[in-house]
Amino acid sequence: MNFFGTYHTDIRPQAMGICDAPQISKGQMTLSGFETASDAACMAMTFGRLRNRASLAKILECTPYCSQAQLVLKAYEAWGDEFLSHIEGPCLCCVADVDRDRMIVARDRMGETMLFYARKRGSLVFADHPDMILKSAFVEPVAGREELCEIFALGPARTPGRTPIRDIQSLPAGCMLVCENGEFEIKRYYAPVAREHTEDEKTTIAHTRHLLEMCVDDVVHLHPACMLSGGIDSTALTALLSMRIGRLESFSVDYRGNDADFVANAFRPEKDAPYIQQAVRAFGTRHHRVLLEQDALAETLTGAMRARGFPGMADIDSSLLLFAREIARNAPNVVSGECGDEVFGGYPWFREDVQLAEDRFPWSGSLELRESILRPEVREKLQIRSYIRDRLHESLESYDVSAVDPDQRSLFRLQRLCFDYFMANLQERAAQMCAVCGLNVLTPLCDDRLVEYVYNVPWTMKRMGGIEKGLYRAAVRDLVPDKLRMRKKSPYPKTCSAAYTSIIRSKIRALCADANAPLWQIVDANAVERIASSAMNPADTPWFGQLMAGPQLLAYLLQVNTWMKERGVLIHLE
Repeated sequence: MNFFGTYHTDIRPQAMGICDAPQISKGQMTLSGFETASDAACMAMTFGRLRNRASLAKILECTPYCSQAQLVLKAYEAWGDEFLSHIEGPCLCCVADVDRDRMIVARDRMGETMLFYARKRGSLVFADHPDMILKSAFVEPVAGREELCEIFALGPARTPGRTPIRDIQSLPAGCMLVCENGEFEIKRYYAPVAREHTEDEKTTIAHTRHLLEMCVDDVVHLHPACMLSGGIDSTALTALLSMRIGRLESFSVDYRGNDADFVANAFRPEKDAPYIQQAVRAFGTRHHRVLLEQDALAETLTGAMRARGFPGMADIDSSLLLFAREIARNAPNVVSGECGDEVFGGYPWFREDVQLAEDRFPWSGSLELRESILRPEVREKLQIRSYIRDRLHESLESYDVSAVDPDQRSLFRLQRLCFDYFMANLQERAAQMCAVCGLNVLTPLCDDRLVEYVYNVPWTMKRMGGIEKGLYRAAVRDLVPDKLRMRKKSPYPKTCSAAYTSIIRSKIRALCADANAPLWQIVDANAVERIASSAMNPADTPWFGQLMAGPQLLAYLLQVNTWMKERGVLIHLE
């Protein structure tokens, strides 16, 4: 837990011990964090990494030893509310101005940091983890219709700004929450803007390569290790880092028994291992293969849920937590290829003729399945199809794509939708699973400068050569051997072991036998038992994205039950 703050309230006695960082206070405003600063009238707190620290210090005439929080405080004093236009990188900021009875809390542009908050009767509490807000006793853990829809209609993705707890919100990326005289307002200070792209193909490739190198250069000073899957994203980043650092520490993840149980499919056509080995040879990394046990994967589901504070991607989360724990033994910082598919268009829904008019998110799996597991009376009250349709249309209508070719506007809207829902879920996963292990994950491919530029490249160029992520592949042509560069999209490696499926079946059957389990207030135990007794063919049990089906659905329900039980979640469906 990294930071905690309050506005217009004094809960310091209850808040002691929630956050290990030191506290500073002025009036009825408190900030607790490891990066804080204070002067006569204001105080500031930051979390994350300020990309333009050196240039900002020069502009503000600060010493080279000035802390990030001091720089943010100086920026606010120099530019007022416009200070956020000068803050670059994955840096979350808070400024409290006592003289004006004012506080500004701002999340970074691309949502690489996490920020949750609760407000009532003119008061505010915020933190980087929702459990810290619950521990403060500022709000109760209540879930109503909309909160349950976030879990069962959209989950593990969530609507920007919403959480499964009624009175806890998440500040969307690129937004600031302004608190003044007991009033609150959310203002957007950044979003990718759709505009006409005027560069030709050759210039676009060169520009993309320049931005890739610039984004990697920004993290080199941290001497990071690299997650290496053998896919184009992690391989290209490994190549760029190796050129700058020398012999790089690289890490890959696999599962006990996966070789025997692997079956190629459209989502996962090949094993990673041969590509990882080729990348290690090509770039001379010092490679570490992390082999996860199936029982540990299942036992860590609770730890993964606690790391998020909400039900997540089941064993897709728990595997990353275990993977991050091993990396942290060797390196404090690691580069991940996360967000490459969202930025460069690597997912199936960018290749296929997805019709958003179908009133469903393309990654949400089977709505019929999502409805079928609910108790009949709950299904009637939730109306998840209506909820999905409303959230989808609200988002699509908010994206201004009038500046781009009319034939491509649907894809531009779809990409923004992917940023807001799908990528946000994966960013939370990466940040929270790594943070709980003391590992700082770096994601150069969601640098706002790269994202904004590539977002505006026409899709005919993004698919250069008629293949997904064609622009990315062209931009690293001289860096990556062709066999690696042209490898088909393959997602994060998940377990396909029958042993893991058996473990999850046993856990869910034990849960079905517990009539007092809180999950059964919402979910039909008989429907879940039928799924557990089936072959759990992924085509019959698609829950979310490319990775969650069958065992992951059941593991998700285990996480939901534990989340409800541990937090004493109260269901209000009147």
